[in-house]
Amino acid sequence: MFRGKMGDQEILILFSSAISKSFKEEKDSVYKQILSVGERILSFEDGTSFTVAEPNRLIVAEVKKHDLVTVFVQHIIEKPFMYNASREEDQAG
Repeated sequence: MFRGKMGDQEILILFSSAISKSFKEEKDSVYKQILSVGERILSFEDGTSFTVAEPNRLIVAEVKKHDLVTVFVQHIIEKPFMYNASREEDQAG
């Protein structure tokens, strides 16, 4: 769990239980990527999902707004598991 301030608001970043087990050693990197979205997170509506793209993975998160702004990291999709239409066209041709 990450707890800190963004602008004048406190923010939490939490991982789903499946991600907590799989990506323990990479949590700091994921926190930094989520925080790179910046204060735009504060403008998201409650329940808004968003993605953060990295070269080798895609981070999928959801914002919940209650007493604190909380970002739940729902999925981390590694590059080999991402759909790439151009790759399929290359293999077909």
